[in-house]
Amino acid sequence: MYIPTKQEILLNKINDLANTNFKSIDEIFKEITGKDSFYKPNLNNPLSQIEVIEYFENLFKDIPINKYFVGLGAYDHFIPPIVDDLIRSEFLTSYTPYQAEISQGTLQAIWEFQSLISDLFNMDVCNSSHYDGATALSESLLMAYRIYSNKKAYKYIVPNSINPHYFNVLKTYSYPFDFMPIFLDFDETGKIDINKLQELSKDEDIFAVIIQSPNLFGIIENVNSIKNIIKDKVLILSILEPLAYFILPKIENVDIVSANLQSFGIPLSFGGPYLGVIATKKEYIRQLPGRIIGKTVDKDNNIAFTMILQTREQHIKREKANSNICTNQGLMAIRNAIYLLSLGKNNLIKIAKLNNLLINYLAQELISLNKNIKLIFESPVFNEMLFYIPNYNEIYSKLLNKNIVFGTNLRKLYFDNLHYQNLINNLKVVFSQTKEIKDENIFDNLSIIATTEKISINDIYNIIKVINN
Repeated sequence: MYIPTKQEILLNKINDLANTNFKSIDEIFKEITGKDSFYKPNLNNPLSQIEVIEYFENLFKDIPINKYFVGLGAYDHFIPPIVDDLIRSEFLTSYTPYQAEISQGTLQAIWEFQSLISDLFNMDVCNSSHYDGATALSESLLMAYRIYSNKKAYKYIVPNSINPHYFNVLKTYSYPFDFMPIFLDFDETGKIDINKLQELSKDEDIFAVIIQSPNLFGIIENVNSIKNIIKDKVLILSILEPLAYFILPKIENVDIVSANLQSFGIPLSFGGPYLGVIATKKEYIRQLPGRIIGKTVDKDNNIAFTMILQTREQHIKREKANSNICTNQGLMAIRNAIYLLSLGKNNLIKIAKLNNLLINYLAQELISLNKNIKLIFESPVFNEMLFYIPNYNEIYSKLLNKNIVFGTNLRKLYFDNLHYQNLINNLKVVFSQTKEIKDENIFDNLSIIATTEKISINDIYNIIKVINN
């Protein structure tokens, strides 16, 4: 057993429990072993948690461990062991804390989570929660319709550069409401075309504008300037990688933020369970789906937590509910809270900077050493980029044999037909203006590559070695 405490505290505790009077720890071990002093091995310098894990991974090199350069809303971040240690059976068995008087621990943990996420996204309130980022975005669109004054409006603007998985869920959700998507082009920088947005937003039938930043290509949009262009339309910001917002400017002039929070302490797990969340302004709180935990005091003036808003169908009439999808991803929200609190703001800023440094370093090395590889857009990014890599599928297979999963081919993503055609046409326009790539199968060789802090410089060198051979 390992007890992480000072020797004198441990000594006093043993003496109290055993009614003994040992003067030192060595004296205790002499009683046990019969030796004058306890064996003290010559240990190396202390290591961080990441270094300890890497040390043992190196001891077992024969066991293949994949390195992932895959993004698109699923990121292989380092998770401190404390996250799994503190997710105990008491939390695992909790579905929803209906009985506040016996669920104070769960309620407080979710309240802490809501406070952390609201602060990160610079919004007044945040719910808890949704299945994943795509579900949260879809619920945000329905929320935007409830907020918008013109109930005859039925169109929403969505960029071609949105993650296709998110749009697929969005389309399914909005189908019963007959909402129509209006696709917005991106320009040669990979950002949304502001002039076209200005033109499209004049349509009185449009009630919402969706922006994703970082977008499908990892590019950071100028989010805070968009509200001034679209005027009274509801602006929804969809976030795939929330870690970016530890180093990006504070979110302002946004009505609704919907986010995928898998990055914060949730493993990849073959696609789930993940966590989605919606954050918004205080004036829209009544239109927010999900549950909100409040902090108050009881009759004895003790701090107490309770559910203050529960606008789902099991609490009110089904037709009056803000959402009929009943879930509370409490376990995932608690994982988020433990992850964020255990690392702290300064470390999370360092991790975000390291992530971005690695993807830019990889891009620089690939392009400088192989002139046939092209970076499609040269705007500021976070964590992932769109590359043209000749013979990509062949390179992907070679790297997979070395336990490196290298990116995601754009053509193999599951797009809605209309979305895919708009994206392809948009890319063709960009290529005709800026890129000199002569390749009939160009779209088979476009891949989105991502990095995280779990990637090492050696992994990058291994990739470069395979590509250049």
